[in-house]
Amino acid sequence: LYPAGIIPTVNSEFYNNDSNSWLLRVGGNFTNRKDFSDENDNEKGGGFGASMGYRRHYHLNNEDKIIIGLHTDLWNLWIDWRDDIGAPMETAGTTYVLVLQPWIEAGYFFDLKNTSQIGITAGFGREINIVTKGDDVAQGFIGSISLQYMFGQ
Repeated sequence: LYPAGIIPTVNSEFYNNDSNSWLLRVGGNFTNRKDFSDENDNEKGGGFGASMGYRRHYHLNNEDKIIIGLHTDLWNLWIDWRDDIGAPMETAGTTYVLVLQPWIEAGYFFDLKNTSQIGITAGFGREINIVTKGDDVAQGFIGSISLQYMFGQ
């Protein structure tokens, strides 16, 4: 979850050892920026993308751990925007953007009887529109809260 949307994903984590892993994910990014945008009065839309990242694991006991990670997402988004809503000069359109989103995360994972884990992470990053086809739409800093359930160990 982030202030203007939701990003459901399926993750796969590959461990180098107990302390390091690589994270791959695919999913959707669905946004409703309402009036958060400096570019338009209202923006909403969505699309799909993927992410690759690195995580460092700090084990607190034999089961629970803290993670710190670096990730880069790439999102294909189609954003419907509106300006001057309700005015005679109201305008609207759709913009395609390819968004590069580097970010950092930190979180805590609880072991569930050595068969799976549940964790919560907080992230901070930046949305950068690297390809824009149509009128400009919002980009900028982003914060997120993520709830994750991991099968297996």
